[in-house]
Parts: sequence; C-alpha cells; structure tokens
Amino acid sequence: MRKNRGRAALACISFLFLAAPAFPRPNSTQLYREASVRALSGDIDGAIAGFIGVIETNPHYALGHYGLGKAYLYKEGKLEEAMRHLRRSVECDRRLAKGYFYLGMACMLARKYEQALHAFGASYEYDRGTVEALYNMAVIYDLMGVDFKARRLYEQYVSEWNKKESNIIF
Repeated sequence: MRKNRGRAALACISFLFLAAPAFPRPNSTQLYREASVRALSGDIDGAIAGFIGVIETNPHYALGHYGLGKAYLYKEGKLEEAMRHLRRSVECDRRLAKGYFYLGMACMLARKYEQALHAFGASYEYDRGTVEALYNMAVIYDLMGVDFKARRLYEQYVSEWNKKESNIIF
C-alpha cells in the first residue's frame, strides 16, 4: 500500500512538472496597462495591437475590449469596430460606466442617437461622476429637435458640474 502511494505521488509531481509552461503566460491586466501607455503617448497603432493581444489572452476581459474600442475611435473608418468592442466591454462588465460613455460617443458619431442616449444614460446611472454624459444627451436631444428634454438635461448638467467643481479641494 505504501509503495503505491509513493508511485502515485511521483506520477502527480511528474505530470505537474511536464504540464507547467516554460515561461509565464502574459497577464491581461499587465498587457492592458502597456497598451494604455502606448495610447496615452499617441501610439494608437501600437495600442491597438496591444489591446488585440489583451483580448487574445482573455476574450472576456472588459477593459481589453474597452481599450480597443476607444482606440478605434481615433482611426478613420473604424467606427463599426469601435462600437462592436465597446458593446462587448459592457457585456463583459455591465457596470463599466466608461465603456458605456465611449459606446455613447461612438453611437453619436454614427448618428445612432437612440443607442447613444441609452449608453450615455447607463454611463451616468452607474457613475454619477460622468456628468459629461448628461451634456452629450442634451446635445443629442437638441439634434433631434426635442428642445424640452435638451434644455432639462443641459440644466441638470450645469447643476451637477457645479456640484462636482465645488467638491474639488486645493
């Protein structure tokens, strides 16, 4: 009996040693940070390649899709891809306010105003600090000719902005 336990333990150790990767796999969070640094430095193409790597590492990582969608907003002709990845980001994390905000931006640029209103509304609902979503909603209602809603949202934006500004401590 004791002899069999030793062989089983040795077999498990051998299997674990053989199954372990020679090099650690890239971490999607670290890859996201690296791609974000590229984006912030103006290297949008490098950032896009980095965010694609994030998604290849973890297809369910909301920030990877968010970063890629936002980077695509800076590339001409990539608006549909931007919307696709920004939608995917909020599917992966239903409370990702910044994902909704940039989805709203992409939809607004594509003149999909109803979708943009929904996205901006969700952004503000999940993060009351995104008061810019209120302003963008007011602009969309103005473009749609719904003056009453545009005026009400603009007034709400100004009020929320003033509250936000008064909370800043120097």
